[in-house]
Amino acid sequence: MVVTITHRGYIKRVPLASYEKQKRGGKGKTAVTTYDDDFIENFFTCNTHDTLLFVTDRGQLHWLKVYRIPEGSRIAKGKAVVNLVNLMPGEKIQSIIPTTDFSEDKGLVFFTRNGVVKRTNLSEFSNIRSNGVRAIVLDDNDELIIAKIANQEVKYLFIVTKFAQCIKFEIEKTREQGRSTRGVRGIKFKHEGDEVVDANIIATDEQEILMIAEKGIGKRTDAGEYRLTNRGGSGVIAMKMTTKTGKNIIGCLMVDEGMDMMALTKSGKMIRVDMQTISKSSRNTSGVYIVKGDDVASISRCPKEEKDEDETEEEFWYINSGIVFA
Repeated sequence: MVVTITHRGYIKRVPLASYEKQKRGGKGKTAVTTYDDDFIENFFTCNTHDTLLFVTDRGQLHWLKVYRIPEGSRIAKGKAVVNLVNLMPGEKIQSIIPTTDFSEDKGLVFFTRNGVVKRTNLSEFSNIRSNGVRAIVLDDNDELIIAKIANQEVKYLFIVTKFAQCIKFEIEKTREQGRSTRGVRGIKFKHEGDEVVDANIIATDEQEILMIAEKGIGKRTDAGEYRLTNRGGSGVIAMKMTTKTGKNIIGCLMVDEGMDMMALTKSGKMIRVDMQTISKSSRNTSGVYIVKGDDVASISRCPKEEKDEDETEEEFWYINSGIVFA
């Protein structure tokens, strides 16, 4: 099955056979019909008996077997996730994680707004309950920002704050804890009012991190540029903040050649950017304009944009004619 989930929370599954293999440079097929202000944010190729884990801002974890997701056609919009998972009023899904099993070789890492980090073995969540289970105990003024699944290849955890602090430390610095525990301090804030806005897992220092500030300035930086420190410290500068960048960092993404970046602006516009076109910069720099004319509200990854067949043929003609556009 191919499972697609949109930014607004619509989910569906389509048999993989619906997407026939095509020749290189093909037009592709429409994967989902979305609303004007929506786009595909996640997609997975999985079996009907695989499990999707939904982690909410209140620290609850819910399960959903893939076969319980309504099957739809390629162009169907799908069904709202909130109709498939038992959420409390006002509760929001922060992360959706697919898994084939609950092996002890994997773990879930949770990051909260106040800088708490917690790692729990995936086997702790194998006992499925209809109303979900408590994945992390949160302080009264705290909420879960994001959760990631980590296998044995993951070496580092990376946390970014609103005021451009970041910290990279070894994943082994956080010991595994049970489900109903609070976790430990991941980062210490330097400035009052600061908070965690994003976090990621890193396997090697050769991976690249894309960081975006509120005014649309962004950059790609090697993970190795961020100095390794101890957990619970104040970390290092993530981006040089100026009047052009604005005061706040919006988020960070791991650069993936098979994915584009989708930026949602505060006025409701959506801008798709090929991550590979963004300039590479060192750690303590500002970067370049990625989005102009509007403040960025959030960023996420999405599949590469399919080229129209006519566009592909036109591009081929220009290349073979020796015509190059700056």
